[in-house]
Amino acid sequence: VLLTQTVKTLILLRSTRKTMTITSKFKKDITTLRSAVNGDFFLDVKNPKLFKKVRKFYENDGVTFSGDPLDDYDILIDCLAEDLELQEVE
Repeated sequence: VLLTQTVKTLILLRSTRKTMTITSKFKKDITTLRSAVNGDFFLDVKNPKLFKKVRKFYENDGVTFSGDPLDDYDILIDCLAEDLELQEVE
C-alpha cells in the first residue's frame, strides 16, 4: 500500500511542479522531438545525445524508467507526446 501511495505522490508532483517545460528546455530541438513522437525515426538512433538529455530531463522530473531499453523508450516517447500536446493546447 505504501508503494502505491508513493507512486501516486510522484505522479502528482510531476504534474504540479514543472519548473521548466520540455519546450522551453529543448526549444531548438522541438521539430526533431515531434518527428520522433510521430514515429518518423527512433530518437535514440538518430540523435543519441538528445535522447540522453531528454531522458535525464524526465528522470529529474520524477518519471521512473523500468530498465528495459524498449519499455524505457516507449515511456519516454509517451511522456514527450503528452508534454508536446499540452504545450500546443496552452
